[in-house]
Amino acid sequence: MKAIAGGILNNFEGLFVLFTLVVIGVILYFIDQKLSFLNFFFLPVLIAGYFMNTRSALLGALLSIAWVTFFIVLDPLSFSQEMSGMGIYMHILIWGCFLILTGVMVGKLNEQLHARYQKACQSLDQLNDLQKLLSDSNKRLEEKQTALEVTKERVKSVLYATMDPYVAKLIIDRRLRDEKRPLTVLFADLADFTKMTEDRPPESVIEDLNALFSAMDPILARFKGHLDKFLGDGLMAEFGTPYAARNHPLLAVLAALRMQARVGNRQFPFKMRIGIASGPALIGLLGSENRKNYTAVGDTVNLAARLQALCPVGGVCVNEETYASIRRWFHIRQIRSGLSHEEVRNLEARLEFLADAVEHAPTAKLCLEAANVCSELGDMHRALRYHRQAMELDPSQRQPIERAVAAALLTGEDRRFVTVKGKKERVAAYEVIALKDPLQDRVGLPAGAIELYNRFSTEVGLPLESVMSIEALEGTLGHSQVTAALSAATADAMGLDERQVRAAFMAGYFHDLGKRNVPEHLLQCEDQLQRLPLPDQTLIKAHVREAEKVLAELQIPTGTEVIEAIQQHHERFDGSGYPQGLKDGQICLLARVLHIADAYESLTSWRPHQEAWTPAAALADIERSVREGLFDPRIGEVFLNVMKEVR
Repeated sequence: MKAIAGGILNNFEGLFVLFTLVVIGVILYFIDQKLSFLNFFFLPVLIAGYFMNTRSALLGALLSIAWVTFFIVLDPLSFSQEMSGMGIYMHILIWGCFLILTGVMVGKLNEQLHARYQKACQSLDQLNDLQKLLSDSNKRLEEKQTALEVTKERVKSVLYATMDPYVAKLIIDRRLRDEKRPLTVLFADLADFTKMTEDRPPESVIEDLNALFSAMDPILARFKGHLDKFLGDGLMAEFGTPYAARNHPLLAVLAALRMQARVGNRQFPFKMRIGIASGPALIGLLGSENRKNYTAVGDTVNLAARLQALCPVGGVCVNEETYASIRRWFHIRQIRSGLSHEEVRNLEARLEFLADAVEHAPTAKLCLEAANVCSELGDMHRALRYHRQAMELDPSQRQPIERAVAAALLTGEDRRFVTVKGKKERVAAYEVIALKDPLQDRVGLPAGAIELYNRFSTEVGLPLESVMSIEALEGTLGHSQVTAALSAATADAMGLDERQVRAAFMAGYFHDLGKRNVPEHLLQCEDQLQRLPLPDQTLIKAHVREAEKVLAELQIPTGTEVIEAIQQHHERFDGSGYPQGLKDGQICLLARVLHIADAYESLTSWRPHQEAWTPAAALADIERSVREGLFDPRIGEVFLNVMKEVR
């Protein structure tokens, strides 16, 4: 039975065609009008051609013709239908030809379809093989990519441990180039290091050095300095490369002062000297084929190192170019040749006393003494001025004064310059004493505003370095302090409670922190905002929202009231501000206070693109802006009343 069933399954199509022929033949036997049913024979031929092949279809057609011919011979009258005997045979002949043609065509079509199907199956198999190969290749590529990423991360970790991470990234991305450019170089060295450490265990010395350098590194990074290398008990850093910064002398000096302050505050067993020089230098990857370092070389580098050696312990010394860039923000004294630092300090203190005395009660004796002190300091222009004033006060002293002037001209001028090893000509060198207090140094601040600042600054933790680094990039040192003082004074004059006055102070101090995320080249373009391309305008306007992120990163608790004031402080009362175009009461109260305080400070302070306005001119402009609807008129009136004493 199984053999029979298997045979039937294997020959099912042929048996089905044979069965169909038999059935049609049986039906044809019992029907009288056999000619009308001849088309039924197309069915087995079509089935044979579709399911089998051309040969089977042809055999099926011949078998059908033979089958019909058999019936014609058996019963010709059943095929007559008003036809002659020859007509019947012609009809059958034509029918048989069509039947054969149908079988052949269908068989050929089936064979072509089958061939195409086989070809498609082969192509599909080939595609599957290719897909498998591609999948294997992708897998190998992914494994190689993963291994490459692991290697890259290892290289990064090694590079980051041995050089500035930013420089390492530039090296990996192949964006570091050798060039000559203006920059500022800082050298720091520990004073009397050998003497201090010769009797100490080496482990203790190394531990202290590592702690010291760990404290210095974040300061350099915060002020955009590139830590070039550690030099035993010292370090070398560059500002202005690879981080682009136009105010690199200012950033370097601020970093140096913060480094000296950190050494003092942490009670390290060391004292430090720092030398800074600005000027052109060659910068790039220098070294052997096996080991290179991103560093600077040139006269500027050598000068910074020599200034460090001349610097008093705990001091910061700068060259002429650095001094010219930073003098408006710092108390600075010139280093005099042939005089110790203590002698210079004493002479300058004496000169300050004499200058004050001459201003209030001038006498020839005081003028001559002041002139002599100026001559000792090498300040010949000032010495000649005092000599001239002394002759005007006492003409009888003309000859002694002329002799003193001649002697001063021969010897005094040289003291303004110091000898530096490796330099043919003597150079001017300056010691940076301290950063000026913007509240005391600024003309046009009411006493009440200064008092409020002093009170709140002791209560609120102020991130001085973070704020100073942003203001240094923009060239607006002291902006946050003055704005905070004016905001607090205005809020206090409006009768706001202690919490709101403190919030106004904090908003004023932190309002520009978001500029940390603005490209440095756009920081000085805020006043020309409408002239910039739209993408640059968008970047600048985004700083009001970025402030919240920066405050969160610095972990400074402020509250929603302060955040809202910062985000809206560029909105204008008439709706022409940004970022949302709010107007009138839609702008929160503290933002309206901050807006007017920020505007006044911006007008009365020096900026890289403008000179400082006088308080009277700035207040007149504020008053005009109030009338034009830029500021809240109620707050504008209070602010102008607060500022009455400085008009």
